[in-house]
Amino acid sequence: MTYKVIPQVEFDKAVHRILSLDIGRTTAENLVISFWKITQDLDIDFRKFLDKATESGKLDVDQEVLDYINKTLPNTIRYQKEIIQNIAPTVRREL
Repeated sequence: MTYKVIPQVEFDKAVHRILSLDIGRTTAENLVISFWKITQDLDIDFRKFLDKATESGKLDVDQEVLDYINKTLPNTIRYQKEIIQNIAPTVRREL
């Protein structure tokens, strides 16, 4: 797929936002480029995506995005979203 080029101002703002999460510059730049491509492939608005991903003060993306990232990684590396579930104490003991 041919990707649109991310505008420099948009790139700088996005990197700055990722940097505010205590993530290193190189990693932040790579994440922004990856997110830019992912949002184009999934037809998602980049700004809204970045706002949602960083609103909690941590980097938090949907499982759909993680699945997309997993396609590009070796089979030994997989990302999945952890879901907190309340389990009754008796069930927890059985697990």
